[in-house]
Amino acid sequence: MLSALVRLAGATALCFTPIFAQADEAPRTASLSAPAKPLLRHGVFRFTSYPEAWTAAQESNRPILVYATAPNCPHCVRMINETYAASSVKRMATESFETVYVDRAEQPDLAAKLKIRYFPTTIVVAPNNQVLDVIEGYVDAQALNQRLKTSFAAHESATRK
Repeated sequence: MLSALVRLAGATALCFTPIFAQADEAPRTASLSAPAKPLLRHGVFRFTSYPEAWTAAQESNRPILVYATAPNCPHCVRMINETYAASSVKRMATESFETVYVDRAEQPDLAAKLKIRYFPTTIVVAPNNQVLDVIEGYVDAQALNQRLKTSFAAHESATRK
């Protein structure tokens, strides 16, 4: 059974879901004849593997945007359908970050290593693995876009030094 805790602090909502919940949709993969540009999960997320995103971040020197979700989490679904679907967030995420989608049911060890306590959680990590920001719970598009801009600016500032 789904046990949910909702914390209302501004526009923040969090979910606790059981570990044995069913997995979400499977990530889409490109066919052999597809162009080199990868298919993006939910139009935003390029990777489902943190190590692959980290490798790409080493090559591109872009920070990593990790979105952690859990099955049966209504706030996770809302954040995908509303926040990440917003053109400003989608553009910022795909143009400035290496994006990775982490489903706790599919990758419980990674969710534990990232110390994710609430769902959804968005984490911004610099290419050197320094955490730049942790956003726990649902946030709307305007708030997320501002946090992503701030995180990216912090990364750019650290890179110039």
